[in-house]
Formats: sequence, structure tokens, C-alpha cells
Amino acid sequence: MTIENKKGWISWFNPFKYGTDRWMYALHRLTGIVLGVYLMFHVVETSRILEGAVTWNSLMVWLDYPFGPHFGPLILSAVLLAAVYHALNGLRLTIVENGLMLPKPYRPEYPYKPRSLRGLNNFLKIFLGFFMIAISAVGIIYIFTGAIL
Repeated sequence: MTIENKKGWISWFNPFKYGTDRWMYALHRLTGIVLGVYLMFHVVETSRILEGAVTWNSLMVWLDYPFGPHFGPLILSAVLLAAVYHALNGLRLTIVENGLMLPKPYRPEYPYKPRSLRGLNNFLKIFLGFFMIAISAVGIIYIFTGAIL
């Protein structure tokens, strides 16, 4: 007997049913999809240089200004945010799933509250969140101004 998932991917983002771990999981999946689509478009866009300098330059101008002067840098900033989040959350998952930030095993007693979702795991989430904000801020400033702080 199988259980049907009638809500599909919309259930990833149910804020009332799940905690922060589920939100981070859903965002990790979403950023992975965004980065995969970006990578495909980037390969196609980069291959246009084989058609000549005129085609390449016209494509670059169109990609920078299709809907206004700052559309290209906004897209690059969104890709940067997705890449930084995906990388740092993947690092957090690797650390936690290998048991490096988990407490010692204990005998479960009622009420069952998992210790693995508290303590060092939460510290790692907060630390990587601040690190993500710092890296993203420097990257976005560089994308828009061309200067490193």
C-alpha cells in the first residue's frame, strides 16, 4: 500500500508543520534547482562566443540591460546568494550527518525530545548564517561596484 503525496512540492514550504531544519532542506533543494538551471543557461550563453565577437557583444549587452540597467547584476546577485547558501548548508549537513556536532548518545526517555536538534547544531546554523551574510554582502558589493571592501 502506498501513501500519496497530494500536495506535492508546495508542502515543502508549510511554515506551520515543520521547523527550521525542514525550511533549510526545502531551500537547499530549491537553490540546487536554481543553480542547475543557471549552469545550463551559462553554458549556452558562453558557447555563443563561437559565433563571433559581434554576436557575443550584442548578447552581453542584452543580458546586462533587458529590463533596466541593473537587471544583470541583480541576477548575478541572486545566483551568488543561492550558491553561497547551497554551499554553506551543504557543509553544515556534511558536518552534522557525520556526527561531528552531535551530542553523546543517550537513552531516550519520555517525553522524546531529540538532543540532536539543539545545542551545537543550532550554533552551527547561526554561525553559518552570519558567514553567509558576510560573504554575500562582499560579493554583491563587488558585483555592483567592482570594488572589494
